[in-house]
Amino acid sequence: MQSVESSSPVVNKIEQVFVERLEDRGIERVSKSNAADITVVLAINNDIGKEGFTIADGENGSIIITGNDESGLLYGIGKFLRTASYTDESLTIGTWRGKSVPDKELRGIYWATHFYNYYQTAPITELQKYVEDLGLWGYNNIKIWYDMHHFKSYDDPVAVRFRERIAHILQAAKNIGMDVSFTLVANEAYVESPQHLRALPGRERGAVYPEDICPRKPGGLEYILKVREEFFDWCKPFNPAYITIWPYDPGGCATSDCQPWGSNGFIKASEAVAQLASKILPHTKVILSTWMLDSTEWKNVMQQMPAAGSWVNTIMAEKINNTYGGFFTKVPGNIPSIGFPEISMDGMFPWGGFGANPTPEKLAEQWSKVRSFSSGGFPYSEGIFEDMNKAVYAQLYWNDKADVDDILKEYTRYELGIAHTDSILKVIHTLEQNHHMRWWPGKLEGVKLQLDWFPSKNVKPQPDPGAEDAYEIVKKSNETMSAWAKSSWRWRILFIRTMLDAELKANGGAPNEKCYEGFYELLKLYHCTEQTDPVVKPPLPAAGNK
Repeated sequence: MQSVESSSPVVNKIEQVFVERLEDRGIERVSKSNAADITVVLAINNDIGKEGFTIADGENGSIIITGNDESGLLYGIGKFLRTASYTDESLTIGTWRGKSVPDKELRGIYWATHFYNYYQTAPITELQKYVEDLGLWGYNNIKIWYDMHHFKSYDDPVAVRFRERIAHILQAAKNIGMDVSFTLVANEAYVESPQHLRALPGRERGAVYPEDICPRKPGGLEYILKVREEFFDWCKPFNPAYITIWPYDPGGCATSDCQPWGSNGFIKASEAVAQLASKILPHTKVILSTWMLDSTEWKNVMQQMPAAGSWVNTIMAEKINNTYGGFFTKVPGNIPSIGFPEISMDGMFPWGGFGANPTPEKLAEQWSKVRSFSSGGFPYSEGIFEDMNKAVYAQLYWNDKADVDDILKEYTRYELGIAHTDSILKVIHTLEQNHHMRWWPGKLEGVKLQLDWFPSKNVKPQPDPGAEDAYEIVKKSNETMSAWAKSSWRWRILFIRTMLDAELKANGGAPNEKCYEGFYELLKLYHCTEQTDPVVKPPLPAAGNK
């Protein structure tokens, strides 16, 4: 490999990631059609277009990957890796050549770092590598939530350790040229927040935590800004690109002075937080979320946007059902809008509890409704089980008319090491077709959920056509695939999902011993602990119910 002249630390790290991903696949040298060794040349040329890249043939059979900038180099390497084919210890270079520049400016991913899910419990080195993997797929921003309700105060040792943890994640992104961002709830607070300042319960939408603060009570807004100032001071070294200020789920206040929350109390608190951020984090932009706003609140917020343009840089709007959410419309005042697509929870509970949940066709349909005016977005992620969905959205943001099957073929070749992709494509589409809630009487009673909520309760078994064929396909692939791919977590969560679909179907919807083996393997892959909330872990029964 020939490096970029006058390499920066970011370029050096990108080169290291390139070599490591080849080594992960047993590749110590790059070959072309099993011919002689070739050279991969990395270069930067600012004439391509922001974050774009080219891949071209060079002299003496070399391959030249050129980035418009450091980020473009990362994405070009990702394309090179995804279009190659892999066997046990060799690589056949793909035929893709040309120029590619992203369609959407903001291609982010949101890691919901809470509930002691994968992002809160997995080893740091594993998370750092995962950040790099998402960068190779085309993401340019990773967003984290510093969920205060987990901690007593800013100085709580648990909070200190958590900030240290997310610092490692954020630094991994910065090291390869990705931006970082934060989500924050407009009126969230720590467990030890003053009782007399707390929000009035009621009229909540989605989750709500009792620690939340009423910004209209005397001293309430001051307290919100106090805890925000502590956190913003901590954020400064990372120079976040955005903060996203959140209304509901959790958040809100039912006092008459705050109602309707989404266009009243929420806006008051958000503007104050945004002004504070402008002083401490002057280069950070503000995204105003409209998550779960009803139609009246949405209309009122849109009317406020021209005046709010001094502190709102972007609107986050993604319709989530027929009642709440952004409404697929352009925002007044030429304020850009981005999405918050759901890739984790829809149609499966517990989230990720049955392994991989690919829903590419649903995501493509969802994207088709907003791509003409969306500037990108932050898909919502609760763990690694929706890795395939992350890849789909990364590439839809890159090429807003991309074909999902083409994306899945690249995923299958690169992440699973399977060159002949048609059979795995069939499996993926079968899994999406059979993606639904599951329940089995007598097995889950007694499982304690944080919110006493089990949306899959009492659903009936469904036909799951093709589940047996999908399972046979992955079993045959498992016998012949490379050792590195067979042992990878990406393959295992796909394999386990197909196994569970077939075994549960054969057993009338209830788990057997093979299913429990799959559940326990998922527990390990997700790094679940005793603290992990049941909403993000495999659906094992309460003690004594198995």
